Amino acid sequence: MTDLYLKNDGNESGPGKTRNTKAAKDTIALLQKYLAAEVAGRDLYDEQAKTLKDPTLVQALKSFASTESGHIINIREKIAELGGTPRPLNEMREAQKGVSEASHQVSAPLDMLRIDLKIEENAIYDYTAGLEIIDDPGVRALIENNLAEEIHHSLYLSKRINEILETTKARIGAAKWIEKPGGKEASEIFKASVEVGQTRLQRSWLEMSMSGLIAGMNVTFGIIASSYVAGATAPFVGANVSKILGALFFPIGFMFLMIGKSELFTENFLVPVTAVIAKKGKIAELLKLWSLTLIGNMAGIFIFALIIAGSLNQIVPSFVVEHIHGVANGYMHKTPFVTVLSAIFAGWLITLMTWLLIASGGTLARIFIIWAVGFLIYLDSFSHIVVASSEILIAINTGSHISYLSWLYPYVPLTVLGNMIGGLFFVTIFQYLQILHSKPSASDEYLSSSSYELDMMGGGRSKTAEMENVENIEDTL
Repeated sequence: MTDLYLKNDGNESGPGKTRNTKAAKDTIALLQKYLAAEVAGRDLYDEQAKTLKDPTLVQALKSFASTESGHIINIREKIAELGGTPRPLNEMREAQKGVSEASHQVSAPLDMLRIDLKIEENAIYDYTAGLEIIDDPGVRALIENNLAEEIHHSLYLSKRINEILETTKARIGAAKWIEKPGGKEASEIFKASVEVGQTRLQRSWLEMSMSGLIAGMNVTFGIIASSYVAGATAPFVGANVSKILGALFFPIGFMFLMIGKSELFTENFLVPVTAVIAKKGKIAELLKLWSLTLIGNMAGIFIFALIIAGSLNQIVPSFVVEHIHGVANGYMHKTPFVTVLSAIFAGWLITLMTWLLIASGGTLARIFIIWAVGFLIYLDSFSHIVVASSEILIAINTGSHISYLSWLYPYVPLTVLGNMIGGLFFVTIFQYLQILHSKPSASDEYLSSSSYELDMMGGGRSKTAEMENVENIEDTL
C-alpha cells in the first residue's frame, strides 16, 4: 500500500491526481478507524472513573479520557482537512455498544487495568502500522503525537498493574504463613502430600534405589548410638533404665535420613499413596517405588552389618554388639501374632510421623516429631522392617545363632504386612476418609481466588514457581 501514499506533486490532473485522491480516501478510512477507537477508549475511561474508589487511579483515568478527547478532536480535524466527513459519535458508540457495556460491567481494578492496557497496546500497534504506510507529513505528525501519548498511558498502566500484583502476592504470602490454631487442616496436609507424592513416583529406578540404600545405612547409625549408650550404662543402672537412655539416642539415625533426603520403605505409605488416590500417579509406579526402596533399604543395612562384623572390637566395642544380639533375639522370639501387631504399631508411627512433618511449621517442631517417633519405636521394640532387620543382620554376621532363613521367613513377610497395615490403614486411609467430604477453608478460597487474579493478569505462578513450592514441601520430609 505504500505506493498509494505518494506526496502531492502539484499536478492538477493525470495519473498523479488519481493516485493522490485514492491515497486521501485510504488515509481518511484509516483515520476513521482511529477515531472510532479513540471514542471507545474515552467513553470507557469515563465510565471506569465513576466506579473506582482509588482517587489516584480515578484521576489518572480522567486524565486519559481528556487525552483521548484531544485525539478525537485532532483526528476529526484532519479528516475534514483531507476532504472527508468524520463519522458521527453516536454512530460509533452504537457500533461498539456491546463491547462497551461488557467492559463497563467489570468492577475489579485488576481486570479494569488489564482491559485498559490491552486497549493501549492495540492503539500503539495500530498507530505504528499507520506510520509504516502513510507519507503525508501532517497525518504522520498527528499519529506520532497520539502514539507518544498512548505509550505513556501504557507505561503508567503497566506500573499500576505491577504494584497491585506485588501487593496481592504479598497478601497471598502472608496468608500462607499465618499459622492457624492447631496447625494446618487435614485437607491441606493431604493436598501437600499429593504434590510431593507425584514427584516421588516420577523418579527413575536408580534414584529410588539409591535413596533406599542410603536410608538403610543412615538409620543404622542410630542403632549403633543407642546400643552403645544402652550397653555402656546397663551394668550401672539396669536393663530397663539403660533401654530408656538408649532410646534417647536412637532417633539420630532418623535425623540423618530425613535431613539427608533418603527414605525408608515405610515412609512411602502416605505421600505416594495419596498421589495414587488423587489420580496423580499409577499403582504400577507405587509398586515400583515400594519394591526399589525396600530392596535398597535391605542392601544398605546388609552392607552396614558386614562393616560392623569386619570391625568388631576395632571400631565398635563388643558390648555394643552384645546389646544388639539381645535386641535381635527379642524380635525373633516373638510369636507371629505379636510380630504382626508390633509391626502395625511401627508402621503406624512412621506414617504418622510423615503426616505430622507435613503439618508442622517449624524446624524445632519437626525435630521433636522425629525424636518422639524414634524414641517410641526403640523403647517399645516395635517391629520396623528396616530397623529390626538391621539389628538382626548385625547379629547374624557377628556370631548370633539366628539364621538368614529364620529371618527371611516368617519374620520379614509378617513384619512387612504389619507395617503396611499400620501405615496404610490407620493413617492414610483414615485421614483420607476424614477429608473426603471436607469443605475448603476460607484461606484456601482466598488463596485460590488471588492466584486466579494473578494468572489472569499474567502474574500468576509459573511452572518453575510451582516446582519450587513442591520442593519446599519435600524439604519438610
